[in-house]
Formats: sequence, C-alpha cells, structure tokens
Amino acid sequence: SDIYHHFKPYREDMRAWIHDISEGESAFDNEDINKRPHKIVDGEIVVHNNKHGDKYTRQCWDKVGPCVHTYMANLASQNTVHPVDDRAFSIRELLLMNIPNNFKWSEISEEELNNLPLEEKQQFLKENEANIRECIGEAVPTIIMQKIAKNIKEVLITGKKSQKKGQTRLI
Repeated sequence: SDIYHHFKPYREDMRAWIHDISEGESAFDNEDINKRPHKIVDGEIVVHNNKHGDKYTRQCWDKVGPCVHTYMANLASQNTVHPVDDRAFSIRELLLMNIPNNFKWSEISEEELNNLPLEEKQQFLKENEANIRECIGEAVPTIIMQKIAKNIKEVLITGKKSQKKGQTRLI
C-alpha cells in the first residue's frame, strides 16, 4: 500500500466531533455540546476555543483548498479535515499541491518504502512524517515558485519583464 497515503488514527470522541459535519462546516458548528471539541474539567465539558475560526473544519471537494498549515496531521489545525472521511489529509493528498512526483522525501525509493512490512513502515513514518508534513505545510506551491523564478530570470537576462495583455505580474 502507499506509504504516503497514511493518516494517524484519532480517538473515537474526537472522530465524533467531525463525523456529522458537512463540507465547509466546523465541529464547533455542532449543536450538541458533546460533539464540539472539548475537554472534561472536574466532570464538566469545557469547549475548546475556536480562535482562528477554521479549526476542525471539513474541506470541500469543489473549492480551492486554503493554505496548508504545518501541523495538518492534527485535526485541531486549521482546515485539515478530509471532505468525507473522519480524518486529516494524508501526505499523498497534500502532495497534490503541485509537488513534483519525482521529489524524493527519503533516500529510500518510494517503491521500497511501499514494500516494507507494516512495522517498518510505521517506524519510517514515526521518524519522518512530521518533517515531511512540516515541509509541505511551510511550502509555497512549486508551480508558483517556478513562475516567480522564470520572471526573475527573465528580468536578470533582459533587464525587463514582458507582460501579456491582461496578465498579472508575479514580481
């Protein structure tokens, strides 16, 4: 199986927070207080703060995804909940951010990683998943960087940037 299509399991109570929400909704939208993100203090439910307004938010299939945050494996991170599954996005799904298919996250080939026994895959992910997710979460999409670099190169070579009618300049 695809090593990069992995997502950590969450506690059942956390999964209940997101289970019934629709695309674009947050677990904080749940009417039932037991289904809002919370902790129990002295036997009482204390609902977590929703400071950023996009925590525990289920993404939409047909809309452009928002910025990917560094800790997107965490359901509490902004905009990380899969459109239909009760989980955060996998690394494979995050790679759709225009990261080239030939980009190497490890010295071990992807084919070799996919053929590892389950315990070795789990060990690899334990050692590397956080770093991979952090790199993706802090990245500017490759296609944007390529366009910026192309424009910079053109300016350095010609001394000016050509611009087609109706085109927005990137630099």
